[in-house]
This record gives sequence, C-alpha cells and structure tokens, in this order.
Amino acid sequence: MDREAINVSTINKEVYDRVGAAIRTGALPPGVKISLRSIADTLGVSTMPVREALRTLQAQGLVEFERRSVTVVRLTAGEVVQVFQIRLRLEQLAAEWALPRLTEDDVAELRAILAEMSDPGIAPDLWRRLNRRFHERFYQCAGSPHLLDLIHNIWDRVESSMAIYASTVEDFAEAHRQHLRMLELIEARDLPGLLEETAWHLEHTSRTVAEALEEGGLAGAVPPDGPGPRRVAARPTAT
Repeated sequence: MDREAINVSTINKEVYDRVGAAIRTGALPPGVKISLRSIADTLGVSTMPVREALRTLQAQGLVEFERRSVTVVRLTAGEVVQVFQIRLRLEQLAAEWALPRLTEDDVAELRAILAEMSDPGIAPDLWRRLNRRFHERFYQCAGSPHLLDLIHNIWDRVESSMAIYASTVEDFAEAHRQHLRMLELIEARDLPGLLEETAWHLEHTSRTVAEALEEGGLAGAVPPDGPGPRRVAARPTAT
C-alpha cells in the first residue's frame, strides 16, 4: 500500500468551526432557518462543505434537518432544565476526579480567569467565553479526555441559552460570587462543599434561562450583547 501522506483539505473543518461558533454564540440564534447557499456565499465555498458541517452539527443536536430547510435547535424551558441536570452529573464527576490532581498552577490560572471576569463593565459575550473557560479549565484537571468531551458536548447544547442568561441578569455579580465561592472550595479541596455549590450554581443558571424562555420574550433570537437585562433574585442568605 502506498504510504505517501494524504493531504486532507481543511475547508470542511473551517466551515464546521465557523458555523458551529455562530450557533453557539447566538449569531445564528435558536429557531432561525439556515440557508446553505447563503452560508456558502458568505464563506466563499460550495454548499457541499456547508451541508457536511450541518450534518455533523445535527448529530450533536444543534440543528434539525427538515424537508426543505435546516433550523437551529431551540430548546424548551423543560429541555434546558434537563440538559443542565445532565451537565450537573458530569461536572460533579469531573470535580471529584479533578480535586486530587489539582496543582497550584491550576489554581492560579482559575484565579486569573475570575480576575478578568470581575470587571463590572464586562461585555456579556466576553463574560460567556471566560465563564466557559473557567469551568473547563478546572475540569481539565480530571485528566479524562473522554469525560471532557462529554462536558464539551453538553455545553454546546446550551451555549446559545447562555446568551439568554447573559442578557437576562442585571449584572454578573451573583454569578461572580458563586464562582469565587467555588474557587474557595477548590483551593480547600472541599469536595462535598464544591458539589453542593456546583449544584446551586447550575440550578440558578438553568432557572434563569428557563424563566426567560417561559416568558417568551427571549425565546427567539438573543444577540451576543443582549437586550436590556432584568434583575434575577440572588441566592437566599442562610439565617
């Protein structure tokens, strides 16, 4: 057999990356119908790599093929809650595996990410990217590429919903408080406390998104920087 290296075109991957990023960031919002020709013209490619990219995204649960169109999946409020429950189980397992392997360098990187997120004037789109980086950076410490792949997949399914979260809260003060508390528990290697705080953190986020979807006003397209936000109640303080 000829052992000469095969040069594989990067066009398909580039198209997949760009279309996937547009869906995850909300540039192609939930519920919107996608035109293969329009995307192909925008990217300067034929429709073939676009169709292949969309088929891959369909397998990941991000788009739906209908008879004559392709639509970005729009989760219902109940589906958002279910996906976040799955995310919770995966992330609690990742936390359990990550804590014993954690190094001071890991903690320093997590602290640096939160420092960047602490800017009260941070743009919602940047906050979402840093939020994902914070969580994923910690779960990388679990040392399990298989588990990390599952977490990436479930994050992708709700990433566009995070645009709803970012545009619904008045500010990110409550989320930042939760992140700081999680980092405190991570540094203390307090697994029970971290699992509890992670459960609250994800419940708070999923509830915020689900309530916005049920109200209907944000259920369609929410741009990355979002419409005017509203206040969401913070976690009750124990007495």
